[in-house]
Amino acid sequence: MKYNEINIIRKRGRPTDIRVAIAYPSIYEVAMSSLAYQMIYFYVNSRENYIGERYILNKEKILSIESGNRLANNDLIIFSIHYELDYVNIIKMLMKSKIEIFSHKRNKPVIVIGGPPIIANPEPLSHIADVLLLGEIEPIFPKILDLYAEYRDSKKRFLESLSPNEGFYVPSQNPTEIKVAYASTLLLDFHPIAQIQSLNKEHTWMRSTIIEAMRGCLRKCRFCLEGNIFWNKRDRPLSQIKEIALKGREYNRTSNIVLYSLSFFDHKESDNILEFLIDEKFSFSVPSMRIETLNEKRLELIHEGGQKMLTIAPETVSRKLSIFLGKASPQEMIENIVLLARKNGFTSLKMYFIIGIPGEKLEDIKRNIYFIKDIAQKTGYKGEKQLKISITPFIPKPHTPLESYPFEDIRILMKKIKLFKKELGGIADIREYSPKHAQIQTILSRGNRELSKTLVLWAYYGGNLGAWKKAIKENNINVKKYLDNLEPPYPWHKIKIK
Repeated sequence: MKYNEINIIRKRGRPTDIRVAIAYPSIYEVAMSSLAYQMIYFYVNSRENYIGERYILNKEKILSIESGNRLANNDLIIFSIHYELDYVNIIKMLMKSKIEIFSHKRNKPVIVIGGPPIIANPEPLSHIADVLLLGEIEPIFPKILDLYAEYRDSKKRFLESLSPNEGFYVPSQNPTEIKVAYASTLLLDFHPIAQIQSLNKEHTWMRSTIIEAMRGCLRKCRFCLEGNIFWNKRDRPLSQIKEIALKGREYNRTSNIVLYSLSFFDHKESDNILEFLIDEKFSFSVPSMRIETLNEKRLELIHEGGQKMLTIAPETVSRKLSIFLGKASPQEMIENIVLLARKNGFTSLKMYFIIGIPGEKLEDIKRNIYFIKDIAQKTGYKGEKQLKISITPFIPKPHTPLESYPFEDIRILMKKIKLFKKELGGIADIREYSPKHAQIQTILSRGNRELSKTLVLWAYYGGNLGAWKKAIKENNINVKKYLDNLEPPYPWHKIKIK
């Protein structure tokens, strides 16, 4: 496939330069929407004597976007990953590139894997990766690149140089404790302003400057992985946000901004940020907003920035279950915000709900359905274009207060989804995250080292649901132990979150 892009970096380099593959185990659109992926790309290429090129999953040969270089021709391969079901795609990319899968059999290239699910529980990939990155880009990447340059002629010495006290997990060394490395502040040096933009017609929707407005979260929802592993809230200064926006418009050829955070209106300058963007004639979207942080003024600002759909995540309207999740938003508050959104010109509404919450009963599901019907009647948001409901099964995640709770039976989850669709047909567009995929995600989230060989078989057999069943059967994996109540010690007990 031909990529028509701006802001790509092509380095001629010298034979002595270190070649780094920056790999994303998913499709182009997903990779390019990841700010972390772009951060790694631009940071690696900002260093002298390093050549960083991008690799993504495709059906053909795995070649770099920049030069067509083979994946195997790199010194380092860095995989950035945000979704457990993409683990199998890492294996697929290595297989397609004829790279040895298991780390103890491989001398080069050195394989490094990082991302939120890796910080949470790296064990399922521990026989495949040489290094697993447990930490944020700012403290991790300068160190690993410097140390690789020093010890590039000896994989053994390089791996021995990586300290578990600085966020580096080298499974072959079997450390007893690994400390997650955090950035104390958000530095502009690591946030790309000129971001890769596709000029292809089919990617017009992707054109934007992504700005990480804030990292971490104050809220500590009991089910949220990122809110619990990136525990410390850090605001990006308003001065940085202004600079990224203004220069980004020039470099990225777009006036559209995406403000990334876990809860945007917890930024101490949130209103000033939006007022600045409006004054400077930017359009923008705010993908992550807590219901209790919204009010009429903020809805007006969001709408003035061009956002036509209000997206909120009640998760459940059951008081008991919302308290259990650590995200209690009274029905009256949700209803009031939705009515204000309608009044202020939002043309559609999207709401996220979780099913399969431990202790959930059929009456809780019905309560959610009645609430959605009531909202539709009172606000006029009705039909597939105006009212969108997303349903996701509860997935217990490591390092959250709910890490040990069970995953609900797939048949029960399917009945609950069927009830939503039956009762809300014609009223809302119902989209569900597959309970079968959610079950696999739970297993990979809470799994141990025995899953490495299962991942390889899963990839070998094609990487689909049928292949998963075949792989776990062949490896004699007892999935029940990962789906039921877990008892400590957990596979991730060695990882120390501050």
